[in-house]
Amino acid sequence: MGRAKAWLPWFGGRTLVEHVVERLRPAVDEVVVVTSADLDLPPLEARVVRDREPERGPLAGLRDGLAAVESDFAFVTATDAPFLTPAYVGAMLDRGVACAPVADGHVQVLSAVMPRAGAALAERLLTAGRARPLALLEALDFVAIDEGELDVGETPPWLGFNTPEAYLDAVRAEDPGAQCEVELLGRAATDGVPPVVTSPVGSLGDVLAHVTTGRELTLVEEDRVARAHLVSLGGRDLVRALGLPVGPGERVTVLDAQAGG
Repeated sequence: MGRAKAWLPWFGGRTLVEHVVERLRPAVDEVVVVTSADLDLPPLEARVVRDREPERGPLAGLRDGLAAVESDFAFVTATDAPFLTPAYVGAMLDRGVACAPVADGHVQVLSAVMPRAGAALAERLLTAGRARPLALLEALDFVAIDEGELDVGETPPWLGFNTPEAYLDAVRAEDPGAQCEVELLGRAATDGVPPVVTSPVGSLGDVLAHVTTGRELTLVEEDRVARAHLVSLGGRDLVRALGLPVGPGERVTVLDAQAGG
């Protein structure tokens, strides 16, 4: 992906993690977000738990999250689940058992209900060298729910993404006309180019190409941002890789490399 999924822009001026938390809150008593020790998050209406053993994989994070909840059952999801709905989460929790949907023959392990007591079982599985979340569901004797039994609409609520292209496809599924902004500072703002240019969302390379088309402005050299410039995504990261995704409402700032240090 090249960027932390939690910080990817979604709609309404929210990051992806903020959006998912907002989708969960109406359906649950509390939201617990498990994150790594080295990843800061935006302010959330949730309790943040640090994954104490990230090197042991996602099951260790599940263990820590389940150990932190106060309810008997928890709905487990991932950051990259923008199409979650409170109705779907509530319906899954109402089953009152460990359960998960099955779509196209695959168990959706990160769109599942698990008991708080699963934390201790996850610890035993980790000790035995079984680190896959599916192993926990199987040990819990979970109920597999065919996707046809669920009212999920056109876009499955468990739909996620692991590549920039898949993230951008999800954005366009929500809004085919989604746009971002490019702010040009220093030398990039010369030659009659407006200081802020609107572009369709896309890879950084696509966005910069949209800005420079028909203008005598060089922002790209070979497969990287030109050495004369720096690019900031969302005011957080200075980047040069053109394959990074630029999301809805995000501002890309182009400034002189010398000015950026």
